[in-house]
Amino acid sequence: MSIATLFGIAVIGTVFWVASPEAAVALFASKQQWHPLVIAAVAAGGQAVSLTLLFLFGGQLRRRWRWFDRKCERARERFGDRMTRNAIVASAASGLIGLPPLSVAATLAPGLAPRPVPLLPLMVGMRFIRFGVVAALVVQWGFKWPW
Repeated sequence: MSIATLFGIAVIGTVFWVASPEAAVALFASKQQWHPLVIAAVAAGGQAVSLTLLFLFGGQLRRRWRWFDRKCERARERFGDRMTRNAIVASAASGLIGLPPLSVAATLAPGLAPRPVPLLPLMVGMRFIRFGVVAALVVQWGFKWPW
């Protein structure tokens, strides 16, 4: 797997959950001799591209993709009040642990806070930490994929 493939999977995996960026980070860390923070930066950069597009054009995407709109509505119903009251905490939790899903949080972010722009770098930063931990654990444990 090349570093460009890792970046691409991170871009696509933000919206299409079948392409898991975490699994791609683990696979790349097990196959390549790159520092975990470099791997985390590449994956977080890929997700930053997708998150920025969702932040800017998520409303249009919701109108075109009903399945994504339903996912956003479920998250709004489940986390709505907490997301509005504590937008920073909700964005950090979304980036770090994935609740609510990061793509949904980025799409809903413009309506969460009076100044939503700082939420996007926070989400990307939390993703960097998440990917860094995954890559570091794979490198530390010396896990190798058989293929």
